[in-house]
Amino acid sequence: MLAGLKPVVLYLFLPAVLMSVGMMLFGGRSARTVIADSGNFYYALGILLTMALLHRKSKKRGSSLWQDSTVEFCGLSVRRMALLTVMGLGFAVFFSAALTVAPFPQALMQSYRDSSETVGSEPDQVLAMVTTIFLAPVAEEVVFRGYMLGHFLRWFKTGHAILLSAAVFALCHVSLLWMVYAFFMGALLAWVSIREDNTAYSVALHIGFNLSVFPIRMINGNDVWKEILFGGRLQVALLGAAALLAALAALRQYRREDII
Repeated sequence: MLAGLKPVVLYLFLPAVLMSVGMMLFGGRSARTVIADSGNFYYALGILLTMALLHRKSKKRGSSLWQDSTVEFCGLSVRRMALLTVMGLGFAVFFSAALTVAPFPQALMQSYRDSSETVGSEPDQVLAMVTTIFLAPVAEEVVFRGYMLGHFLRWFKTGHAILLSAAVFALCHVSLLWMVYAFFMGALLAWVSIREDNTAYSVALHIGFNLSVFPIRMINGNDVWKEILFGGRLQVALLGAAALLAALAALRQYRREDII
């Protein structure tokens, strides 16, 4: 069972190690400054290096990274992939709207905002978006659903494996609110991965979750649209309700899809 956690540890600590090396090579800056200026670069580099190391380990065993993480590219259903992406986007927008409308304690909200605003503070917005929307979902699905969940399924019943993998995924996030969201997200991602027997589908769902940062940031950057959609609690609540309905409709339709 512990073997399934090794890729998780690698994924979590490699960016920190690379950042420490960078601080030693380019000294004179505080850790806060390095994170603000180059944190996403080290994160992206850590993701790529993690995937390369996992690929190398699989190759030594005569296998491949995709085979070991149950990622199959052939025969993918574009319709189901699209439904999952819409589902993830809808749930993500609803969660963001709920946090805006609901009266959560300020301490919890501040921790959530600090971690959420990391993408927007990056000097290289293109790299930040590519990492958040594409690199991170692929790497996290390979690590958490491909490797970790795959190992858990050998030791536990399906329901227990889903809950345990979701709990580990949640603990890897920063604030309490992110942990609650990540637990729900992790359970849904695990269910999709098992249902399809293909991690590529949970990647599509994960991309949908992370994709929400793009339209929200675009709207916040336009004063007119920001006033129309985010100008008050009522507008935010209506937007969140619409997003939830879209997510539930996509989920309902997805469940009706035949899995061959």
